[in-house]
Parts: sequence; structure tokens; C-alpha cells
Amino acid sequence: MIVLFLYMLLNEFKNHFTISLSDHYSKSEISAFFRRLTDFYFQWPPTFSVLNPRYKLNQQELHKLFFALNELKKFKPIQYIINECYFYGRKFFVNKEVLIPRPETEELVSWVLNDFDGAKNYMKLLELGTGSGCIAISLAKEHSKFNIEALDVSKTAIEIAIKNAIKHHVEIDFIQKDMAVLDVWNKPVDLIISNPPYIDPRDKSEMLPNVLVYEPHLALFAPKEEPLYFYKKIVTLAQHSLNRNGCLYLEINPKFRENLLGFIKSKTFKDIEVRNDIFGKERMLKAVKS
Repeated sequence: MIVLFLYMLLNEFKNHFTISLSDHYSKSEISAFFRRLTDFYFQWPPTFSVLNPRYKLNQQELHKLFFALNELKKFKPIQYIINECYFYGRKFFVNKEVLIPRPETEELVSWVLNDFDGAKNYMKLLELGTGSGCIAISLAKEHSKFNIEALDVSKTAIEIAIKNAIKHHVEIDFIQKDMAVLDVWNKPVDLIISNPPYIDPRDKSEMLPNVLVYEPHLALFAPKEEPLYFYKKIVTLAQHSLNRNGCLYLEINPKFRENLLGFIKSKTFKDIEVRNDIFGKERMLKAVKS
């Protein structure tokens, strides 16, 4: 229930906000939430609440803040509350139909960009499972030589990706297609990149409620007891569709690293490399087509 007041002092609401969420989140998270909400709703600088503790929040301002507070108490991710997230320094529209981009995935984008920094020839790049389009769009914004096609099984995800591409003024061919039934891509490509569904459904008990309840299971989970299902599809497609010396980049589940490496090594790939993410987990893989 959202309680409405005629007005409330900013420091009063901030105290109420902090106390209401203290059993759910850390103090630093609560402070970050408050700054993010006041920036999004009112475009206030981070110091506004410190310098203006007796600012009178009006009914419209309170309605927005109480709505967000109640959603946060239900563990709804703030990105879905404000329909906005940051990825690679840019704002993207997101909702519950697409995953919230993670910082680790930015590292995968950086790997690709570093590998092809200074490339002068145009390259064809295929992304499998684009979601919000954040990977494809970031690559297009950072590197003018990528011609990108991006697939997703979800019609809504494709619509969101197109919306984000228009916002960021990039041309990407977004295609609704299920990679589960895609064995080959008839157009040869130079790069393939993917962050596929890789969580084993048996690990649900270990997941936080903000992810398990709100983020799309279609984009999170591999088929039951087949954690490498999508990786095998992607690697097989890459073997058939990558040009010689073309590169495959994957975000991976560290739990299944060895099994995945074994599968890739059984195909025609060389120079296979696994890298750790910022949290020290083996999260990224690159393989080169022989």
C-alpha cells in the first residue's frame, strides 16, 4: 500500500526510506538506491538531499518515491522499477522481458574491442541471444567496422533491442529466431558473440530473489540437466559459419568450464583462452576457428 501525504520533508522521507529497507539491503545499497531514484525522477545531483534536508517533497514527488520504495521492499530490481540501466557507459531501456546487463559482460565486450582495436576492414559479427541489445549496440558504438546481426527468440526482446538501437543511433539487423533450432547461419561471419542461458535449474535455491522472481527465466536457465545445451548449439553453429580464423566469444558458467572446453576442443578450434572476470571467476572464453 502506498501512503500519500500532502508533503513531507526530504530528510524525513530519507530516514523512512532507509529504515524501511534496512532489513532487505546494506546501507550502501540503500544510499545508492536513493541517489539513483532522485536522479531518475527529479534530476537532482547527489548532494541535493544533503544540502536541502528540509526541502518539502510534494504529493507527486512522494507518490513516485513511495511507489519505488514499496517495489524495492519486494526485491524488485531498481532497473526494472525505473526501466533503465547502464552498460558500457550508456543508458539502456530494460523491463522484465530482458535480463539486466551485468558488469562482467562489459568485460566480454572490452575483450572483443581490444582484439580488434585499429582494424581497418569491415567485419561481420553475429550475436546470439541479444536481449536488450546492450552487447551489439555497445560494439557498434565503439567500433565502426562491425556489421552486426543479432538474434533473440523473444519478440519483445527484439522490440526492446530495436528501441535501444534507435536511442543510440546505430544500425543493427535484429532478427527474431530461436538458436535452439538453428544449426547453421548461411552467411559466413568473422565473429560470433553470445551470453546464452547457462544457469542449471537445480541451482535455483542458491539464487537471490531479485533475480529468480523478476528476471526472465527464458534468458537465465539452460534446459533441465543440460547446462551446456546452448553452448553446444553455439559452438556447432560457429564451426560451420565462422570464416577461417574467425573468433567465438562466450560468457560462460565457471561450474561447467571443463566440460565446455572438452566440447570445444573436439571441434575445429584453436587458441582457446579462458579469462577471469572482475570477481575472479572464470567467466569468458574465446576460441579461434581453425
